[in-house]
Amino acid sequence: MSDTTHKSTGVHLPIHNAPVPTVCAMLRSRGGTDDQFDGVDWRHGRSMTANYWCLATMESVGPDDHYVHAHECRAGRRCFRKPSE
Repeated sequence: MSDTTHKSTGVHLPIHNAPVPTVCAMLRSRGGTDDQFDGVDWRHGRSMTANYWCLATMESVGPDDHYVHAHECRAGRRCFRKPSE
């Protein structure tokens, strides 16, 4: 995800027009698929308070016994399932 640094605070701020990353079809987040944090799609993983779970395990860990998160459940992970278009 693209971001920029706020000059006075040094905090990284999301760019709202950044492309939405592709996350596993089995990943869910509190608030559903329309959940946004500060105007940014939940799949960017920017919320500090979001809860994530896997539909395959109904737990906070995936079938590979690793924690699920929008930053982790992406292509290349053994249990990744591509979302249907």
